[in-house]
Amino acid sequence: MSFNFGTDLLKVFGHLLKTELDYNVVIYIGEEPDIKEFHAHHIILRCRSEYFNDIISYDDIEKQDVNGNYIIKIPNIVPQAFDVILRYLYTGRVNFTNKTKTELLNIMIASDELNLEQLAKLSEDFIIERYHQFLRNDLVEIFQLTYDRKSLVKLQQFCLEIICFEPKILFNSDKFINLPAPLLKIILKRDDLNLTGIEIWENLIKWGLTQERKFDQDVFEWNQDDINAFKRILNRFIPLVRFYEISSEDYLNKVKPYEEILSEELRVNFHKIPGYKRTFNIYRRKYSIYISSILRASQFNKSRKHLPCDALGNILNARSL
Repeated sequence: MSFNFGTDLLKVFGHLLKTELDYNVVIYIGEEPDIKEFHAHHIILRCRSEYFNDIISYDDIEKQDVNGNYIIKIPNIVPQAFDVILRYLYTGRVNFTNKTKTELLNIMIASDELNLEQLAKLSEDFIIERYHQFLRNDLVEIFQLTYDRKSLVKLQQFCLEIICFEPKILFNSDKFINLPAPLLKIILKRDDLNLTGIEIWENLIKWGLTQERKFDQDVFEWNQDDINAFKRILNRFIPLVRFYEISSEDYLNKVKPYEEILSEELRVNFHKIPGYKRTFNIYRRKYSIYISSILRASQFNKSRKHLPCDALGNILNARSL
């Protein structure tokens, strides 16, 4: 017969964290003016976190105070988030009750930063489930915050699907011109991005004109250095433009002024393409994506057996397009 006293053990660890008895690690979290000092025990940190285990294992780890405590500085995490994380490391418990949306994001990012995959994914799921509208309102910032974090794939995909379904959220935003090139490339590579070829081209031009240098808005005033610089900026994106969707009229009015940044082969091939004819129904595609997204997001409550009325209305309307 065996007995489980795990709960009692967690209480002891929680008490140890609270009393700071015999602590031997001092952790400085945050940057001025918001820096907070935390006290912990190296054996618990090493057992519970690979991140801290690696740091404490270094031979040259800083030991500055008279008591020989380990000194660790983590400036890129906010103290409020680390307070939750440290309690999680000691007790295995986390409480998101009464946490603001920003605090939850900070916990998620800090968990990812400290390689706490389980806590990062837990907070990610909680945010997606509970704060759908918040994510939509700050979609660009959140996507930029998470796109290169491997443990936050769900949130990246969530943001991508919304951007692809409603591109104006990003492309009509003042923040669009500040979008990093790798992130823009990820978006433009998506087959479900609901922009036509000419819309992609126009947005690329808008983005490119704000990068690296100040270009004259009148392209006919550019010298060869301007053309070469602009070509270098947009070169990686040119293959992602759906030129087969661009009409001859749009090409003449909107593409030809910048034609020198295109390869000779592309220019020749375009003029061989007959007038563009839509080969798919973009609206049907949009609503198929929308159906998929609402089934995964918080608009669809698993406890209900029906779609929200507004979503159902959109789906029915799509049938007539």
